[in-house]
Amino acid sequence: MNDIVVLPGREKLSLEWKQTDPERYQRRLKAKHADNSKAGPGEKAHCLCVHQGRYLELQIKQRGETYHFACMQNTGPYHQPTCPFYKPNPEKSGQAAYVEGVVKEDTEHEVSVKLISSLKRNSPVNSQAPSSTPVGTRSGGKTQRRMTTLGLLHLVWERAGLHYWRPQFNGHRTDSKALRRAYATSRNIKIQHGIRLDQVLCPVVSDDRNILYSTHRTIRNHSEKLRLYVIGRLSSAQANPYGKGQNIELAGIRDGYRMFMTISQSRWERVERSYPRELAEFFRNEEGLSVFGLFLVTIDPIKKGKYTNFSTVQVDDAALMTTTDQLIPVESRFEAKIADLLVNQKQSFIKPLRFDATRDLVRPDFILTDVREREGCPMEVFGRTDEKYLARKAEKESYYARVFGSDNWWSWDAAHNVPIPPFPDAF
Repeated sequence: MNDIVVLPGREKLSLEWKQTDPERYQRRLKAKHADNSKAGPGEKAHCLCVHQGRYLELQIKQRGETYHFACMQNTGPYHQPTCPFYKPNPEKSGQAAYVEGVVKEDTEHEVSVKLISSLKRNSPVNSQAPSSTPVGTRSGGKTQRRMTTLGLLHLVWERAGLHYWRPQFNGHRTDSKALRRAYATSRNIKIQHGIRLDQVLCPVVSDDRNILYSTHRTIRNHSEKLRLYVIGRLSSAQANPYGKGQNIELAGIRDGYRMFMTISQSRWERVERSYPRELAEFFRNEEGLSVFGLFLVTIDPIKKGKYTNFSTVQVDDAALMTTTDQLIPVESRFEAKIADLLVNQKQSFIKPLRFDATRDLVRPDFILTDVREREGCPMEVFGRTDEKYLARKAEKESYYARVFGSDNWWSWDAAHNVPIPPFPDAF
């Protein structure tokens, strides 16, 4: 990624320097720190995001002897979701379910998270049982005290901007580019004891030698002491012919990764209980849908025999996520239909992700971003008719009418075969 910040005096600074030339990066921020504080509106440092006709300005802050950028107050959600300074409004996604401190914004565009899983090889997989005891009184509110593997998958997808679509992305959203973005953004996610996610993340994809070498390097450097995360598109899950459990393959895993992925029967049954819809869609090979997974694994090298230099990859935990061809996450075939229609009609939108929230938390299925309303236009797809769901539907309708106004949100009653209403006009 080649993200640029324009400093006071119109000097351009590449955010890549933070990794590739940190001394130069700090030197330029230090030199512009005082100038930025004194600069008036329109003269401060800014990224290339425009909101309401103006560039979104940035602060240059000092912490000890180091300097970093920070968003102006309350402007994070108005950056483009592909911008490193974008800070999604947690109240519009499943992040609203985490108690304070589970997701902590650090300096600049870095974030720290508290995971439920331990990365130490010899410790239990889950360091703490998941808790859904409400902290407050709001139904469906803050209940989660740790982030699961699914929450981490959604966090990576969101911070890589893969939950966001605009017409300019058409033809450019590929597995390789998406996983490259996911790996790049993982540098800014701290997970345990000072470990950054990129230090333990192993993307798997076809035809990308840089990703292949990066994954081999991660396995070589860290698999002896730590569990690692493997991420990729699910391509096969078959019963192990030599025992219980399943053999798992990801798209591209045979292109030099030299990995044999397996999962025990008990853990596979847990995946089946947790992700029945995703697995059903995968095994039906639904056209236009794919299933991506994030797998917490223990990796051991094979030291003897014809598979020397290969590795066994034992899955300790897994999270699955259905996406469209444009890699936009969806939670039903009705949502997939709307996502595809929005893409075809060249509209821009966000897919709020569930993270670890319960079904009780109100969050839109999509948010249109190319409309007049500053906060966007929430969209709901109602896809069931059972009594409990209808009560939930009435609650959502009341919420959207109260918060956004009766005419400022969109819905489709897919369960009753109602024609899809026209989308709000793009602004």
